[in-house]
Amino acid sequence: MSDQSLREFWTQVIDPEGIGLPEAIARELGAYTGESTTVVLDKMTGGTDAFKALWHEREVQSSDQAAVKEFYRNQFVEAYELANWHCGRSFGELPLSYARAALFAKREGLTRALDFGSGIGSGSLALSMAGCEVHSADIANELLAFVVFRMKRRGFVPRPIDLGIGGVQPPRHYFDVITCFDVLEHVPDQLEMLRQLESYLKPGGYLFANLYDDSTHPDRPMHISSAGDWLPMVRQTGMIPVWKEVEEQKIHVLRRVRGGRLKNLAASVVDRLQATR
Repeated sequence: MSDQSLREFWTQVIDPEGIGLPEAIARELGAYTGESTTVVLDKMTGGTDAFKALWHEREVQSSDQAAVKEFYRNQFVEAYELANWHCGRSFGELPLSYARAALFAKREGLTRALDFGSGIGSGSLALSMAGCEVHSADIANELLAFVVFRMKRRGFVPRPIDLGIGGVQPPRHYFDVITCFDVLEHVPDQLEMLRQLESYLKPGGYLFANLYDDSTHPDRPMHISSAGDWLPMVRQTGMIPVWKEVEEQKIHVLRRVRGGRLKNLAASVVDRLQATR
């Protein structure tokens, strides 16, 4: 997959009418909130600061898991930050991870997809455009409602999973591919979450994720955990790294395989031997 093909695909996801990415996603947000495009663009510009301010205003303690969940559940400020990022304005370049995962799914014939931590649904749209049956899971119920709005507006069937409702979880052993981008740093125990995601995958299924060695950032106090040295953590699951994809795509691609835990146990021994050389 060339960067050009990824950018072209992502542009179609965000801006199918060709009016400009910031304007396109701002119009979509405005159609949902009733705000003008100008107002939405202004809120997108200040989205990172507003989201950070909300975290401090609510005095969220990162060690209080219930408080963290409650923070995400009842807010819509994050939508503007995500919109600014998805159209390329936050960092001066387009975020292409979802495009990579969607086009990989299309190439490999993967059809059942879980967008875990779906945010404003841009990833769900990308996977839908790649021909997948997409389930969108998030704890933020206000964002999830916007995902449903976007999916319907684009002619796709929304399948929301509200993770904030007690006992509601995605189906186990069901998905061919799961995307979990920029989510794990928001949960206190990344290994526990990886094992949970593994349980949703069919044998042979793929997980696309970000595992940041250090996710701390002054503008993102809601990043409450880091993966550290990610490989030893992954070795404690039944998923193995797909090294070709990791190296080429610069994101973490893990595959659930039969006997994965035994394979990882053996591989961890090799890892330790190599580290002592």
